[in-house]
Amino acid sequence: MLNKLEKSLVVLIAISFVSYFVSTVMGNDYLMDLLSPVTVALVFILLLSEIPRLGPFKWSTVAMAVGIAIWFVADVIYLYADFYSENYDALMALTDDIYLLPDACFAMCISIYMLSMLKGKGTEIAFLMANTLCFSICGFVMIYRFHVIAAGPGHSGAHWKELIFFFISFYIIMMDLGLLIRIGTKNIHRGTVITNIGIIGYAVLDLEYDFMRALGHDAENDYANLLYVLTMIFMCVGTTIQICKKYDFEFIERDFTGKGTKRRFFLIAIFMFIDVGFMMTGILTQTLGMYILITFMSYLITNYVLHSSHLNEELIMQQKEQNAVLEERIKEKTKDLQSANDQLVTLSSTDMLTGLYNRRSAVEILEKIHNEAKTERKTYAVFCADLNHFKPINDTYGHEMGDNVLIEIGKRLNSLPEKFTSFRMGGDEFLICLKDIKDHEEIETAADNIRGLFNQSIIHDNYIFNLSASIGIAIYPDDCLESYEILINYADNAMYDVKRSANKDGYKFFDKRMINEISKAQFISKTIANSIPEKDYILHFQPQIDVDSNEVIGVEVFPHLRGDMENISPAQIIPMAEECGLMSRLGIWIVKDSFETVAEWKETYGKNLELTINLSPLQLLDAEFIESLEKMSKEYGLTTDRIILDISSNVIMGAASSARDTMEAFHNYGFKLSLNDFGGNSINLSYLMNCGINYIKLSRNLISGVETDKATKVLIDSIMRFSSAMGITVTAVGVETESQYKALNDMGITKMQGYLISKPVRRDEFEHILTQGVTLQ
Repeated sequence: MLNKLEKSLVVLIAISFVSYFVSTVMGNDYLMDLLSPVTVALVFILLLSEIPRLGPFKWSTVAMAVGIAIWFVADVIYLYADFYSENYDALMALTDDIYLLPDACFAMCISIYMLSMLKGKGTEIAFLMANTLCFSICGFVMIYRFHVIAAGPGHSGAHWKELIFFFISFYIIMMDLGLLIRIGTKNIHRGTVITNIGIIGYAVLDLEYDFMRALGHDAENDYANLLYVLTMIFMCVGTTIQICKKYDFEFIERDFTGKGTKRRFFLIAIFMFIDVGFMMTGILTQTLGMYILITFMSYLITNYVLHSSHLNEELIMQQKEQNAVLEERIKEKTKDLQSANDQLVTLSSTDMLTGLYNRRSAVEILEKIHNEAKTERKTYAVFCADLNHFKPINDTYGHEMGDNVLIEIGKRLNSLPEKFTSFRMGGDEFLICLKDIKDHEEIETAADNIRGLFNQSIIHDNYIFNLSASIGIAIYPDDCLESYEILINYADNAMYDVKRSANKDGYKFFDKRMINEISKAQFISKTIANSIPEKDYILHFQPQIDVDSNEVIGVEVFPHLRGDMENISPAQIIPMAEECGLMSRLGIWIVKDSFETVAEWKETYGKNLELTINLSPLQLLDAEFIESLEKMSKEYGLTTDRIILDISSNVIMGAASSARDTMEAFHNYGFKLSLNDFGGNSINLSYLMNCGINYIKLSRNLISGVETDKATKVLIDSIMRFSSAMGITVTAVGVETESQYKALNDMGITKMQGYLISKPVRRDEFEHILTQGVTLQ
């Protein structure tokens, strides 16, 4: 029986866990952060008090207690970081790693227990290890493959820590299943089984946690943390029952007869056949498939030597069901995503999707709040919030799922007290106004509450999404007296300051020092809005070379402002030109000037260069642009097959049917289409094929990793094979080092551009390159 101390600890654990559960349901983050280490500490103390009475279970229980102690240490660090630490990100990264370590301790726990129970039975131990290691390796390979598929082409791959704990989780699961089989159904009610359930439950949770970490997602989840603590309570409860009841039983012996060996041979042969099928269909790579084949062959050899027992049919069924679920989810994620029409014609002041006020009504409402505050000398604040991690939901699950997420966000913002007024400003951007403010502390409290609304997990149709928001705050009259428009602009800039920081999940108050940056951006925007393309712009030219001949075979053009603002990037000019309505005129000028220049070079130097022009998304919606393009190509004597129109991969992903029709029209006129930043983001390959793409520009992320990253080389090789089959030319852009140049050339890429060859230069400098040839920088 339990002594008084142990009884007291059991009661305290129950009370603490119930409180923890209630705080989780209520969403009280601070109480959850406190109760988790308290509950785990109580479980640890109870285990320590029981160890002297455990007899043969002593050392396995010590390993279990060490694992629980490590969890407690991680919880304490997490609590400290949440309440006191300024170095939040570093401590969170540390706790993420520490939370993985208990799995290793629980693997030691179950291994010590099994080996002690099978002491003196060498054949049984050999079969246990062979069976455990074989299926742990196979499970590890499959989960690693699922990770690669789920991560997508641009992902850098799982870290070695995730790979190690993938294997450890599968090892625990297989060892636990072996224990259940040997205990038998008649002992299912005994304490050892409850401990076993706790350990295997922990391993399953850690497998999901490690998988999310490997994908680069936020793996933290309040309900998952609650389940982790529950599994540790199960371990302790099972140990306690074992002490009270003093259960003792013999393991069921396995079947090592020839008949059992033949049955296992037949089943393993089926798995090997399935593995070959996976390799043939591309579900598994040849390398991974061969790992599994070698593992199964080793298992068969061990099987015949030991005449070990038949495979557990229930385990096979569970594995098949898990594989079927994972395969179905992969199919869903790889289906063609249909772009939803998110341009709603709003006829009222309310956003039809979320129920919040829309952008148009914000003008009237905020003006009224501003005037009242000015008249009555009151204070109000605006919070500009932009969701983080929202685009992957749209890209992976479709716009319908994205809409459901926004609807839930709208419900939460609508639930704020009357002093708050919330707006959806478009897409995943929101604005919240807090009026009648008493002091600065009220604003900080409001910011924490708003941040909490965005951080709370969103559950829809068995999917769980963990989002956050970058929030910028500006206050009237502290930051601005003139108008609410300037106040919103200040808050927006503060929000983007958060967005650019390492911790996007947070908020920042507007700082007067940001005014210089705002003024500079406004000056550039005003300059572009008032500019005349024919007078105020100049083109820069960047050569594209054929590596085999080291000759310039093409040129890409970039618009720059003249004079002191010539160093402003085209990536900054184009969006501003779109916003102020200059893009159509600027685009025509770029085409005309570049056509004229290339035509002159053709006549003067005898160089029939390919000309690459970047297209703005607005130009894909301009029906007159293609006519102007075709007309000017004839005017300057350029053949359309030497003119390459460069399109962003983001445009392809979000292209409306009208934009795809325009791309098809470009293709029909003979113009070549190029897709840039390929491999940098997710891409729908059906769009790639349907839009008549002729060229692919590899993402700079791939180029930068080609020297050292094997996974990057494999991905580029796959892109090359796909492109060759589709008749698509691959270009490497952003080539900056000779080692990159050589590595890409060795992989068969002969068309390159980048700073190693030449940065974009003025016309006279480019003509010098044409006449003198290319010298690597």
